[in-house]
Amino acid sequence: MRLRNAESQCININKIAIPMSALPAEIIFQQLTRAFAKSQDFSRHEVRSRQIALLEGLVRHAEAHVPFYRDGKRLKSLFRADGAFDFAGWNDVPILTRNEAKENEEALQARFVPAEMGALQMRSTSGSTGTPLKFRQTLVQFVVSEVLLNRALRWHGLWPIQRIAVSTYDAVVSYPGPGMLKVPAGLAFSKQVEMLRRNQTTHVLAPPSVAAAWADFAEPGDLSDLTTVMAIGEVLRPETRTKIERKLGAKVVNLYSANELGPVASEGPDRRLRVNEENLFLEGPPGSIDPKALTRVLVTPLFAFGTPLIRYAPGDYVRFSNATVRNAPGLRRLEDVVGRERNLLRQPDGSPFASTQLRTRGLEGILDHREWQLVQTSLNDITLKIVVPRPPSLQQWEALEAYVKASLPNHNTKVVIVDKIENNMKNGKSFDVFLSLIDANP
Repeated sequence: MRLRNAESQCININKIAIPMSALPAEIIFQQLTRAFAKSQDFSRHEVRSRQIALLEGLVRHAEAHVPFYRDGKRLKSLFRADGAFDFAGWNDVPILTRNEAKENEEALQARFVPAEMGALQMRSTSGSTGTPLKFRQTLVQFVVSEVLLNRALRWHGLWPIQRIAVSTYDAVVSYPGPGMLKVPAGLAFSKQVEMLRRNQTTHVLAPPSVAAAWADFAEPGDLSDLTTVMAIGEVLRPETRTKIERKLGAKVVNLYSANELGPVASEGPDRRLRVNEENLFLEGPPGSIDPKALTRVLVTPLFAFGTPLIRYAPGDYVRFSNATVRNAPGLRRLEDVVGRERNLLRQPDGSPFASTQLRTRGLEGILDHREWQLVQTSLNDITLKIVVPRPPSLQQWEALEAYVKASLPNHNTKVVIVDKIENNMKNGKSFDVFLSLIDANP
């Protein structure tokens, strides 16, 4: 992806028609930049009304031209007897899981796509959570993603972009484009740093663990041009953010995104993630918001006319925020992205939870360590794997066991010292800090 730089002027989004495919991407980008600068200040009612109108267009398209929906009658609850669209039936539409999408990859591809959605390109997810999912991306989807990433940079005063790079795990990049340096994650980290240095990179899209590794290998002054790390692909931990910003001298902007969805939410100045309401419909809690409660991500990308994913469950969990909104009232906030199902631990009764009690800072107060991982092997049993530079004293060991017991009082948790944490993730990504090896639905 080449993030274009365009001047932003406020105009009414309702007066902008979706651009025709004959228009250059640059013009589409400029139109949507102006529109989204305005739409972030819409009321929640205005946002909701616009989303429902876009959902109707997507649903009617899928019902007519996508075999998975046309033949499976999955969308029948959204149509009245006279053919009118009825959003009241939304919750009766079956949820589309990641595995089901993969199994029906071909049937999910539209046999016809309206010209106003622009040219199509075949894309693929990274495969970090299983077999890659192939999907067809419209030009409008592609450009919308660019616009939203630029908007996030503006929020933080990190726009415009001079030279941008992206960390890639394989030869298939979800949004390649001119002007973007591709840094293979399989290279030695010292060589990755050298690529960034020679390119005089100012902005980079990278998983937090990869950027943290650059921080370990970069010498002072190596990445003096780098101003911005846009964190993608992994949950951004506070300690990882601190390490990147302290050692690289670059601002970290957290992005919650997926290749098949585009940017779901972008970090605002208050450090909360703001949902990109213009790009997708993210289902929230049905009642009042409890910022401690986990919400399963159910999302529908609004411009995915090539491969519609309606009520799609990528396997993520988030916490919505109930904080008072002072600006951009049309964009809901997230407290954080907890992670995927494999990152959620389970209570003995099977209910999921995110371990927020056990923290790096708490462990640091007990003994010096390099890294750690919690692995759940049954509903009752959890193992803390920890890498230490030297064997702990008896006092440290007892304090560590007591801290773990207090943090996870409902489980039998044993502590194991290991030489290293094995990489359980694919494509070179770092290990999961929280890893469940039990059935997600016992």
